[in-house]
Amino acid sequence: MSASLWAHPGNNQAMPRRIAVVVAGGKGLRMQSEVKKQFMVLDGIPVLMRTLMVFDSHPHVDDMVLVVPASDLKFCRDELLAAFDLSTPLHLVAGGVTRQDSVRNGLTHVAGILGDKTSAVVLVHDGVRPFVSAALIDTCLDAAKDTGACIPALQVSDTVKESCDGNTIDRTLDRSKLFRAQTPQVFGLNTILGAFDHAAATGFSGTDEASILEHAGIPVRMVPGERFNIKLTTPEDLDLAGYLLKRKAT
Repeated sequence: MSASLWAHPGNNQAMPRRIAVVVAGGKGLRMQSEVKKQFMVLDGIPVLMRTLMVFDSHPHVDDMVLVVPASDLKFCRDELLAAFDLSTPLHLVAGGVTRQDSVRNGLTHVAGILGDKTSAVVLVHDGVRPFVSAALIDTCLDAAKDTGACIPALQVSDTVKESCDGNTIDRTLDRSKLFRAQTPQVFGLNTILGAFDHAAATGFSGTDEASILEHAGIPVRMVPGERFNIKLTTPEDLDLAGYLLKRKAT
């Protein structure tokens, strides 16, 4: 995917639709709670709604696709979404067995919405990353204009050890070459669908969307992520989230 995906001043090419695909399929086992982490409440608002509200308020997001387990569809539609007034069109989609399956379902739905007439840029984002900023979304969209594939990432600051058994160090990795991937991961729709097709044909299972493009030999650009664009996974993350909300309110 190249910059030809995007409109340029003076030509007749339409600006592609920009669609946020928010994936919320976590079971919350590490959160040690009966309530799934995406539905836990932060200062009166569920985590997932806080995430959706960021994209809903962003001027460059045209549509949203929310992917959740089939068992959560009714709750999300009748209780969660019904309680909040979102202005951006939102499509609710059932996920699959794995995250990769769920993202694929979301992307397939996007393709179905658009048909063959309109190109699109998709922003795949974790439903439990509610502190992503509008500035980071803009940065990722701008970088994807030039490359067709972009993710935010933070360089690892700690010394990283590799161990096969979890008890003994096998080697120390060069942290100058190590980065922690974040979301939103932004791609041209045709590019990422082609990469998913290749993964299915080769039996590849990736840990994020960028890894699926890497497997297909497609270069992915990195831009600096944000320290507080955290993924809420553990009880300690909720403590940090509470601090961040207080910090934003002052």
